[in-house]
Amino acid sequence: MSRIFCLLGLILAGLLLHGPVQAADNFQMAQAGRWIKANPPPEADAAVADKPKAWAAQGERTCIKCHDQVTDRTIMFTAHGVKDDPATPMSNHACESCHGASPEHNDARPAKGELRPPVAVSFKGPMASPVPDRNHVCATCHMGDEHINWPGSQHQQADVACTDCHTLHTTRDPVLERSTEPQVCFTCHAEQRAESMQFSHHPLKEGKMSCSDCHATHGSGGPKLLKEMTANETCYACHPEQRGPFLWEHQPVRDDCMTCHKPHGSTQRGLLTMRDPFLCMTCHQTSRANHEGLLSGGNQLPGAAGVGSYNMLLSRGCENCHSKVHGSNAPSGGMLTH
Repeated sequence: MSRIFCLLGLILAGLLLHGPVQAADNFQMAQAGRWIKANPPPEADAAVADKPKAWAAQGERTCIKCHDQVTDRTIMFTAHGVKDDPATPMSNHACESCHGASPEHNDARPAKGELRPPVAVSFKGPMASPVPDRNHVCATCHMGDEHINWPGSQHQQADVACTDCHTLHTTRDPVLERSTEPQVCFTCHAEQRAESMQFSHHPLKEGKMSCSDCHATHGSGGPKLLKEMTANETCYACHPEQRGPFLWEHQPVRDDCMTCHKPHGSTQRGLLTMRDPFLCMTCHQTSRANHEGLLSGGNQLPGAAGVGSYNMLLSRGCENCHSKVHGSNAPSGGMLTH
């Protein structure tokens, strides 16, 4: 009998844990469905939708007659161009799976010097289609998993197109490569590019990490498109030693890492927002123990007679003594000195 009660308890616990997750997934899928309905494809007009689409009879060969550059043909060697996979664009209507049925473009015979009518969906150039039309093409396949938070995300609200970041006609998309991804992001985020070139920085230009190690570019529940719900949780992914719990906590550390650190780069060591002891002085301005909190007066200068805080101006500033700035587990570490 006890075994039966244990089994029933495990089943009930599983239902309680699975319920909120399933509800969250259902909510996200509903949000994605509403976004697709609100951003219909170009052919969604009733009069056009009832009209049968005139796909190119020869598939990609129709397009290659004119678009025969290496950069055009490279699509055949990418994941989108695998003809044996029924889920890929090339196995369905070839180029028109993404660019839409374009008989006016394919059948046109413009006079010399004139241009053909544009394809149904153009992703680049002066005749590029509206961003919602371009993104809808991508969303027909890429809407689940990591893309489920795209509707309502900061990039989506800023009218960013998928092809503003992704390059499809190449075997190696730069934004998917760790070493080249930051350069793609920096085309818009110039301030962060400048900060990453400063003395103290995360190893972006060294190729040891990339922007997507911290940011979920397709949408996130956290601020600033962070992968976690808070800045601290994002930082702890690489800096677990600072997570704690500590016997003696430094409260600003628990509140927000950004209180003291600049994530993209700084002119001070350790990505600090300003040089210590001046950083510490923004909070600690009262007299403590045997030294003043403020750097004022002659007794604060190196070489001053008597007991003073002159060592605060040398080497690592306050950390010369208070070395455990993130927290201490020493029973006598209330001053974060050890």
